[in-house]
Amino acid sequence: MLIGGCAADSIVLTPAPAPGSAATGILAFDTAGSVQRSANGRSFVLGEPTLISGVLTLPQGGGPFPAVVLAHGCNGNRNTERAWGPTLREWGYATFVIDSFKPRGIDEVCTNGRLLLPLQRVPDAYGALRLLAEHPKIDPQRIALMGFSHGGALAMLAATSWAKETFAPAGRPAFRAFFPFYPNCNAVFPERDRVAAPLRIHTGELDDWTPARPCFELAAWLKATGQDVAINVYPGAHHAFDQAAGKFFLPNVGNGADCFPRLPSLLGPFPAAAVSGAPPSCVKRGATVAGNPAVTEQARTNVRAQLNELMK
Repeated sequence: MLIGGCAADSIVLTPAPAPGSAATGILAFDTAGSVQRSANGRSFVLGEPTLISGVLTLPQGGGPFPAVVLAHGCNGNRNTERAWGPTLREWGYATFVIDSFKPRGIDEVCTNGRLLLPLQRVPDAYGALRLLAEHPKIDPQRIALMGFSHGGALAMLAATSWAKETFAPAGRPAFRAFFPFYPNCNAVFPERDRVAAPLRIHTGELDDWTPARPCFELAAWLKATGQDVAINVYPGAHHAFDQAAGKFFLPNVGNGADCFPRLPSLLGPFPAAAVSGAPPSCVKRGATVAGNPAVTEQARTNVRAQLNELMK
């Protein structure tokens, strides 16, 4: 897994397909609004949609199919389809791999997380949901969101009742379930206390980038309050256990494993120091990624069982 530092070339997107289109392949679509920094940078505000893209691939058969929206990590769409697309389609699920970066002219955010935060990608997921819900080959009642690392944090935020109420209010399609892989769960804010649908977290015991313990503690608390939340913590597994080819230490990536912000809201306001442009002192550089085929197979077994339970 290599981390580049250059901005990606922007791509020209054609208008989104008309509602009810049976198109597959690369599809441009409007996000469900946007989340933008306020003028003073102290908070986030809701804004207008933007045009991004994704790749829709159908399994064999006539449909309509259940679907899984896949949200890539901070390194962009380099490994997501390879790691999970064929497997999910073999199980009978359509896959829609969102590209949150290239349409915005971004190559990666691993080395500069301020370029695009997971929160700012939540409308991407709900825009993809709206597109798929109109597709004649997709069952609109059975669409799940699965995200990885930066995309895992997106999935955690998209799972909140706040996100559903904001981007999928009454009458709009909703996600059936959420599957974050190795997300960052360190931040504490009121919106994370309620989830809108079943949440199944998958993370590695040895993850030194997005550590497992905060996710374990959050999942335990949410479950204790009666919410449908569960977590799989895989022994001996590092970050990107299902996607990395080998084991690497990435020296230049930003690492907030030691940061535990407490926020009045996920939209802010944030302390003045947090918007100065310099990373907080708790952010360090460097993190480990390591593929683990045995753990990946176990995760696939678990995810398949969870999909069978939650998407029937």
